[in-house]
Amino acid sequence: MGTPTFRLCLVLICCACSWTEALQEPTVPTQAPAPAHAAAAVPPAPAQWRGRNYRPHHATPTLAPTAAQHSEIKQLMTNLHDRVGILATLDEDQRHRLEVIDKKLDQLLDSNTGRMESLKAQQLNFQQRLDSFEHIQRLTRHTLDELKELSRQTRDVPEQHMDLFYRTESPPTRQGTSINGTELDVASRLDALATFLVSLAYNVKETQQGVAKLLQSTNNIRRRLANRKTQTAQLAQGVPQSVAPVEEHATSCLQSYLAVNGILKLQLTPQSDAFYVPCQDDGWTVVMNRSSDDVSFERSWLDYKEGFGNIAGDFFIGLDKLHALTSSSLHELRIWMQDFENNVAVAGYDSFAISGERELYALSLLGRYQEHLHPPAGDSLSYHAGAKFSTFDSDNDNCLECSCAQRHKAGGWFNACGTSNLMGVHYSKDYQRAGETGIYWDTFQGKDYSLRRIKMLIRPIGQDEARR
Repeated sequence: MGTPTFRLCLVLICCACSWTEALQEPTVPTQAPAPAHAAAAVPPAPAQWRGRNYRPHHATPTLAPTAAQHSEIKQLMTNLHDRVGILATLDEDQRHRLEVIDKKLDQLLDSNTGRMESLKAQQLNFQQRLDSFEHIQRLTRHTLDELKELSRQTRDVPEQHMDLFYRTESPPTRQGTSINGTELDVASRLDALATFLVSLAYNVKETQQGVAKLLQSTNNIRRRLANRKTQTAQLAQGVPQSVAPVEEHATSCLQSYLAVNGILKLQLTPQSDAFYVPCQDDGWTVVMNRSSDDVSFERSWLDYKEGFGNIAGDFFIGLDKLHALTSSSLHELRIWMQDFENNVAVAGYDSFAISGERELYALSLLGRYQEHLHPPAGDSLSYHAGAKFSTFDSDNDNCLECSCAQRHKAGGWFNACGTSNLMGVHYSKDYQRAGETGIYWDTFQGKDYSLRRIKMLIRPIGQDEARR
């Protein structure tokens, strides 16, 4: 194998070696030996016959190559050897570059596949919401038709019935009542109905959230009762009193009643290892907190895999634990951020999940941006959907000419770099000109401004909410 130039040089080397061997071999005369009788019959020529031009009848051997020829051939061989070495090095370097480009293209293809899956999930969610909107629109149209019918019936009331109604009314009331009984016109009633529907929708949403929490609490109580029954049955069967009671393990911060000082011990399955997480109100689990420069986030792949920091301060929970949490049930994501002027903003996504280490912890699911949250931070994460996680020692960022983790001094789901850098360097000075190495969210204060505090939180979505 190899390039045509490389093969040509090999042919030239072989020819030069053959030429050298031919020059080094002396030429042997090919004259056949004379017969014995002829040698004896022809005596040597007398001395007087030998003149100046006399030459004995035997072949003169060919002279061997001179030292200059040897030196020239050796120099030629050396030059050919050097050129062949250079061509071999260039060929190997070119092959390595082609392999790197193939690897980058494969990674880009996988990233695009992940983003397409995320877009399909968003499209499905949008279609479901569109169906719900059409259903509400049909209900509203039906209500309007009923109101029109009621208004028509009101106008068709016989005048004598209205006179009877007036007789039973007090004078002030009668004066304020129109002849046709339409003091409250249709427009006012429609406005009242619209206000009522908005209020009803808000109350229904709050009720759904309350019901979800109530169901969660009910399930927890049922599990505790089942554990108690098991212990009672064991005691009734004569199990020794020294048997340790069955300990209840939480699976999310929705069971925050088990937390101590905001710290909860989670065990997702009976076979998995337990770990501690900080919890906030309404069942949110904090998976990353940034408030100072005490903990550096310019870390290796192994550090991000296992997690680092102090969960009572600045920390990252670890990619393995984050994958285990988001794969145990469907979660939503919320990012809380604050600048140095104490301005607060929030960004939320209705679904969130990452893949395992085999898929390089890709951001495999990122749902629709929640525009109803206030104050809004804007959407600076959807660009990263489907991207694989990268660190300075593991480059998976779809950038053929750069390393985004080294460029931003952080780990993250970079997609040929991106529009946010939550794991960047924490700047307490010159934060307004920190640049892309700082903690930034492009749609909140821009790329050059490094934020003061950020929190990354996840929460399981209730079954009723997920179904809706």
